[in-house]
Amino acid sequence: MLLNPEQAAAVRHVDGPLLVFAGAGSGKTRVITNRIVHLIEKAEIPPSQIIALSFTNKSAREMESRLRKMMNRKALRGIILSTFHSLGLKILKEHIETLGYNHNFLLLNANDQEALVTQLLKNRKLDPKEIPPKEIMRRVSLAKNTKGAYLDRLSASNEEVDLTAVTIYEDYNKALKDMNSLDFDDLILLPSRIFKENPEIAATFHKKHKYFMVDEFQDTNELQYEFLTYLRGSNRNLCVVGDDDQSIYAFRGSNVQLILNFEREFPEAKVVRLLENYRSTSMIIRAANSLIKNNVDRRHKDLFSKIISHEKVEYFETQDEREEAIFVVGMIEDAYRKAEKLSQMAILFRTNFQSRPFEEELRMRNIPYKVVGGYNFFDRREVRDMISYLRIIANPKDESSLMRTINTPKRGIGQTTIAKLHRESIDNGLSLSDILYKISESPDYLTDIKSKHRTEIYSYLELIEKYRKKFAQSPKLAPILRELITESGMEKEILLEETDEKVAKARMYNLSELVNMLSFFEDDEDREGKASLFDFLARLALLMEDDQADEDQEDKRVQLLTIHQSKGLEFDTVYVVGIEEGILPNSRVVDEGNNVDEERRLFYVAMTRAKTNLLLTGAKTRRKYGETIDTNPSRFLEEIDPEAIHLHRLSGGASEGGIDFLKELERLKVG
Repeated sequence: MLLNPEQAAAVRHVDGPLLVFAGAGSGKTRVITNRIVHLIEKAEIPPSQIIALSFTNKSAREMESRLRKMMNRKALRGIILSTFHSLGLKILKEHIETLGYNHNFLLLNANDQEALVTQLLKNRKLDPKEIPPKEIMRRVSLAKNTKGAYLDRLSASNEEVDLTAVTIYEDYNKALKDMNSLDFDDLILLPSRIFKENPEIAATFHKKHKYFMVDEFQDTNELQYEFLTYLRGSNRNLCVVGDDDQSIYAFRGSNVQLILNFEREFPEAKVVRLLENYRSTSMIIRAANSLIKNNVDRRHKDLFSKIISHEKVEYFETQDEREEAIFVVGMIEDAYRKAEKLSQMAILFRTNFQSRPFEEELRMRNIPYKVVGGYNFFDRREVRDMISYLRIIANPKDESSLMRTINTPKRGIGQTTIAKLHRESIDNGLSLSDILYKISESPDYLTDIKSKHRTEIYSYLELIEKYRKKFAQSPKLAPILRELITESGMEKEILLEETDEKVAKARMYNLSELVNMLSFFEDDEDREGKASLFDFLARLALLMEDDQADEDQEDKRVQLLTIHQSKGLEFDTVYVVGIEEGILPNSRVVDEGNNVDEERRLFYVAMTRAKTNLLLTGAKTRRKYGETIDTNPSRFLEEIDPEAIHLHRLSGGASEGGIDFLKELERLKVG
């Protein structure tokens, strides 16, 4: 497909700032990759001078895959196609010692962070059941991503969880430093510090890299934008691509004003608008346009599609969520009989709790489905256990991994003993690792620790030390991991725990897959130098954090996912369910008095995932804590062009669209 005039204008721009407003389905990835090719082949820019940043590993892989089809690997050598976090990690691996960290630092994933915050709460004699660690983590992350501004807001609050987050913030960051560990926000925060505090490092970077591109710029937050500013220095060769109408991550700290204010910061910027949608029918785009134009603080854009269709968007109101599920799944079943692919049908919802009745109905009809994000390889207990072993081997200061592995498999070191170790650690300002080594080396230290527990602690430390040496000295790491799985007792534990042979095999296969991942990682031909355990753990941490919507879409099942997870995806037929006040827009947003612009953008994103068919549903009543409550249709329905939507009120007998709901329901049940 040839580039349209607007796409071509963006591709041919070389020097100076460039802002590309890329509407939904307008071919932005195509523009980015073609522009990179143009920079290298036509403008003769060395690939090593180009940095292209995105927000997910999936989009970075997509860019790389497309570029390799357009250019050979050698011609791309030196280019950086990366996420913000991966680039931050690369900089930290080279320079983190300037900040007082050891170069073998580790990354904490969400589970590790939760375990750490839980322990910090307990240290302050606070109950994690009363003050949820996940809520503390969310506030700590927002504080980092707003460069401390959110912390000021928390300090002025009267809410216990907010004030606790302020207290835990310092404890948390100190604990990370003591553990020689980072969280994902640090991958952005700390490289900026390195550049700020070490002008010579920044100057070397700026001399090497001259051209910067950022995809999905509307999702950038203050911290990431500051990082980008340090990356480019005084260089103004910055191309950003995004769509303010698709900014839906304010809860993560993204700031849509950064893209809206780009022209103010770069008044000389060339601005290109990509308005032709290549994904959806003209009627779907007409409906979406009429919705999003109600957001005032936006750049005016009227998308259009040459895929002409007179099939309107359909809205169906059912009596309750059960009938909503029966109706939607019935439609899916009917379409499947007509040879439509299940993988090209998606049910999108605002919040996860909405999926239950749809899952139930899909199971009853034996229709294969997949809840995106519902399964994660890294959530498997045995996988997390073995990764924790690798982490404590790589970093003796990683106390959360130490606590997970010291009695896994069971060694008889129970919670009473562990509580004593924690108390000794807190009272004496020693790390848990220091406490364990003192116990194993001196029988007079902590005499209330039983002899058999001392023996097990010694055996545990001996195992860790043995494999620390093996991983450091062996030319190949995968065989060492295979040995560790056996010698640690993990295999034996699984066989003892599982009476079902199939379950036991499945868990063993999970551990086998971890070995395979390490083997593939070692064999990666793009690697610079020998793979280390530290590098592998950093890669795992990035994979574990990556957006769960990055899962393989080539799946022969109906896809169930939240609207946030649907970003960047497309399906032939999309059902957006729960189009009601309190759900979309979300009641929390309305109750807090915030404007509903982001909720409207969220609905817009959901609508523009559909290629051919877009069906919306809502219910007149829903159950909440067992009680039936009345609902109202979403205010957003009234904003859609009436010429682009057909309203069916199925809950009151014969509908406006001429459908008798009871008869239709019966037909679907019988069918």
